Formats: sequence, structure tokens, C-alpha cells
Amino acid sequence: MTTLVRREDLAQAVADAVTAVPGVARLTGGPGVEVATLYSGGKVVGLRLSSDPVEVHIVADRMPLPPVADEAAAVARRVLAAAGVDRAVRVVVVDIEPSAAGMGDRRGRS
Repeated sequence: MTTLVRREDLAQAVADAVTAVPGVARLTGGPGVEVATLYSGGKVVGLRLSSDPVEVHIVADRMPLPPVADEAAAVARRVLAAAGVDRAVRVVVVDIEPSAAGMGDRRGRS
């Protein structure tokens, strides 16, 4: 049985769940063409529900990256499954916060 869920509600639920994962700083539209789920009156940046697999683009703030990406994908799949959507999820780590890479704040330093 498929549960009817508005596209914007599903997109926001996935985004909220993924950003709650430890190590995910935020979703990002990425460089170049923005990754987003569009709906009437708005969009959720960093999530493309229309692709197969569903794409989630994140900025990480914790290392190592594979466990962060794996957990983000698992959480997204659980939210989708709860809405009756059985789709694969691909997480793309677009960027890493400098603090996660052990670089700290290097602005203005040479």
C-alpha cells in the first residue's frame, strides 16, 4: 500500500532526517547546476527526489566520511519507506567543513 504524501512534505522530511545525522553539517545544492526538489511555492536544496536513485548532497563535518554517508542514506531510505516509496538513495559528499579535516579556521593565514 502506498501512502499519499505531498512532494514538499516528503522532501522536507527526508532533509530534516538527513541533517539530523551526526556528521552532516547541511544539505547543499552543490557546484554548478543546483540539486533541489522543486514544488509549487518552494524547493528543498540538496535533495533530488525525481532522480533514480534519489540523490542527497551533503556537506560533512565529521570524518571518516563513509559512515556519515552510509547513515545519511539509511535514514533517507527509512523516511521514504515510511511514505511507501521504495527507492535507492545515493549520498554525495560535496564538501567537508575545514574543522572536520583538521584544518580549523584558516582564513587570513598563509
